[in-house]
Amino acid sequence: MTETQAPLTQGQTYILGHVDSELDRLINQAHFYSDLTMHVLQLAGLKAGMRVLDIGCGAGDVSFLAAKLVGPKGTVIGVDKAPEAIALASRRASSARLTNLQFLNGDVLELRLEEPVDALIGRLVLMYFPNPAAVLRRLLGFVKPGGIVVFQEMDMEASRSEPACDLFETSLQRIKQTFTRAGVDILTSLKLSRIFQESGLPAPRMIQGARVESGPDSPAYEQVTQITRTLLPLMERTGVATAAKVDIETLTARLREEVLARNATLVSPGMIGAWTRKI
Repeated sequence: MTETQAPLTQGQTYILGHVDSELDRLINQAHFYSDLTMHVLQLAGLKAGMRVLDIGCGAGDVSFLAAKLVGPKGTVIGVDKAPEAIALASRRASSARLTNLQFLNGDVLELRLEEPVDALIGRLVLMYFPNPAAVLRRLLGFVKPGGIVVFQEMDMEASRSEPACDLFETSLQRIKQTFTRAGVDILTSLKLSRIFQESGLPAPRMIQGARVESGPDSPAYEQVTQITRTLLPLMERTGVATAAKVDIETLTARLREEVLARNATLVSPGMIGAWTRKI
């Protein structure tokens, strides 16, 4: 069975969960990558007055970026299957007094909209579907002819350290192995062009960006620790590493000490953005 023939199903549960600590981590991660995401949304052509659908919106951070671009006369609709995430996103929008945002709780594969949208967007969401092209094909039914489609996924293989930092590289390897053993395709970002075309879209334009970090105050150390903490139970269940080996409570400090001792530079996982227009 080919990917385009595969059944359209939701697939596995989001492996990182939606407890408060994970939602906080997602917000921190969103801040870490916000400039890179905003750049891709701007390149894709989001502008004032547009109606935008953000799938897998989580705590709402990509929706907030889109809301800045579409302005008060535009609308952004964020959708996520986790009620905890939607409740938090709604509270954040209310606190910021943003009236051009709407958040819906539900499975994107069961979504119904009364009006079509000018743009379909998503960040770090297609990687969690076993058949992303089929999911995208279904969502294209909500997009107007000529509408924008833009997604951004993570290239975990692009991360590195110079000079090499053993603990940093080991931590990244554990993260990649855990995702892979849990059934997540960590190469989704590199397959975006194929996914777009298999869904019926024209080949997209694409760009990759990354954070480059060094020094004692870099947020990169905590970023690595937070995702490791979230994945740690799954790391143990899948045989990637034990809690004792990871020593999560000291990981941030040890990462910082290693980078400073070697006066190293860290490159975060790359963020590959792809965008095109529906024919």
